[in-house]
Amino acid sequence: MILAKIAWRSIWRNPRRSWVLISAVAIGVFTFVGVVAYIDGLSVQLIRTAIELRGGHIQISGTGYFENPALRTRITGMTEVAQILDNFDGLRFAAQQRASGMISSAEQSAGITVVGVDPAQEEYVSPIPTLMVEGEWLSGDAEAGEVIMGTALAERLGVLLGERVVLMVSDLAGDVSAGAYRIRGLFTSNSTEYDKRHVLMHESAMDALTGFPPNAASTFAIILDADQDIRQVSAALRGALSEKNVEVLTWLDRSPMLVMMDEMMNLTNVILVVILFTAIGFTLINSFIMVIFERIREIGIMAAGGVRPGQVRLLLFLEASFVVLLGAGVGIVLSAGVLGWWSAVGLDLSAFAEGLSRFGAGTVIRPYVNIGRMASGFALIFVMAFLAVLYPAIKASRFKIVDAMNHA
Repeated sequence: MILAKIAWRSIWRNPRRSWVLISAVAIGVFTFVGVVAYIDGLSVQLIRTAIELRGGHIQISGTGYFENPALRTRITGMTEVAQILDNFDGLRFAAQQRASGMISSAEQSAGITVVGVDPAQEEYVSPIPTLMVEGEWLSGDAEAGEVIMGTALAERLGVLLGERVVLMVSDLAGDVSAGAYRIRGLFTSNSTEYDKRHVLMHESAMDALTGFPPNAASTFAIILDADQDIRQVSAALRGALSEKNVEVLTWLDRSPMLVMMDEMMNLTNVILVVILFTAIGFTLINSFIMVIFERIREIGIMAAGGVRPGQVRLLLFLEASFVVLLGAGVGIVLSAGVLGWWSAVGLDLSAFAEGLSRFGAGTVIRPYVNIGRMASGFALIFVMAFLAVLYPAIKASRFKIVDAMNHA
């Protein structure tokens, strides 16, 4: 307690030097928090897009469908699978039929994925119904002959809302099947790649186009509640569906690049702290070397009075800790203010819109604070501060008492 009081008073002997050190730490913390929050915010958007547009938290499909998404690799007994899923609390799910094909207008053609959905059920697992920018979401009328597509695909084809397009797919028999459909609505998501390559239609119309048998589906998309553990739920589903010829894949299984990106973030976290606080560490070393040479006689008197070398080292560590804590506090307050503003207005990166949307990120990035990653970063900051003060502290504890007391 006495050493803590001495350390606190010591850092204010030279307020200017102390505030320079505190400011350096604050700037480092502010930079660290801002960069990590930005990268985590971008990562969250990419993961959200992967979940919402590409199969949900968990996807159930016929065995081998993920490796070879063919019409023949389908889930039979769709109703039985749905009944099993109903027994799990907190699951929202919807069946989908998928087929690769071509879409043609009077001007252009493009390769696409046709997705057959139940319009009512799809609203529980997909954001597309809420992303309509023109027209409306699919109606419940399977005979209406309507489709939904992304604005990017409509622009590529040169078509407008209400116009007709022709879809061609290879059906279950291997023959080419085609039909003309009216564009009921246009949507825009975070991913231009998705918008350019997907057309949605009523599941019954899809069955008629592809020859899909009744009570069959390509996949089930499943969305979990926020408090559910994806690994536990997927393991339970695998057990419950073990007698079905299906595979249960989480978004982690389907998006290995995103998993690798998250692992790279942990490494980036360490590298960023090391780069930022190496420079700050040298500043701490220089400052505390100056401190001990200014206080050689004082340290000698303390040693003569019975203060042990370990207590001298502890005194300097406490001084460094107070400086780092004050700097971190100032940095956190500044970061909280900026992150609060940033969360409200977002960071507009529309100049890079095309590049970002290719990867499934929106043009407005909002920060995300990953508590675990921030905590590990701050722990590393204190470790580096400890290492920076280690040499001056050891040097101060090794002064000879007589020489130190006689130092002018």
